[in-house]
Amino acid sequence: MARQNTISSYLPVTFANGNRVRRFGKHCPHCHAMVGCEHMSGLASLQQDKLFLAAQGTCPACRHRFPIACVITDDKRVHRVLLPLWAYRLWLQMATRNTPQPVAQANWEVQEENAAAAPQGIRLSEAEVTARSPEILGRFQDQPISAWIEYQERRFVFERAAPPGQFTLGEQELLLAGKLIYRQQDIATTA
Repeated sequence: MARQNTISSYLPVTFANGNRVRRFGKHCPHCHAMVGCEHMSGLASLQQDKLFLAAQGTCPACRHRFPIACVITDDKRVHRVLLPLWAYRLWLQMATRNTPQPVAQANWEVQEENAAAAPQGIRLSEAEVTARSPEILGRFQDQPISAWIEYQERRFVFERAAPPGQFTLGEQELLLAGKLIYRQQDIATTA
């Protein structure tokens, strides 16, 4: 199955009027437990002061999976979408295909089943890094940028910072904390 982005890794989202969506949750239709955005994965996009969300939720209490299709307006109201999730997701993918997203946190993508064969880099949390450079190049969204990091006895040098959802990860690249991209250092350049 294709890797999907967790919705919580992209919040908060700020609308043009200054309102901010920091959390999102929905009750499980099976056991009525609250399912937070950390248990949702899918696609979302901020367009014309509306946050379009097409995701799949998994209840941590009963493991029930359910579709989430809604629109959040700039007054922070949630409106249900009556389309089936697959149709809504397809529409959202087509609507955002050629449109650059003005707010970085709002451009979530779900990779399709046939994209699983495409080469993808490594995605890590802060805790998975085994060593890091003492040299700090700067900061991005309150995250210090180390000149290099090590993971599984390989060294990766800082390549670029990328707002969530606005990047393509290459085969030799590593994504740290969802926003810093490092490239595996070539053996020839280490000598």
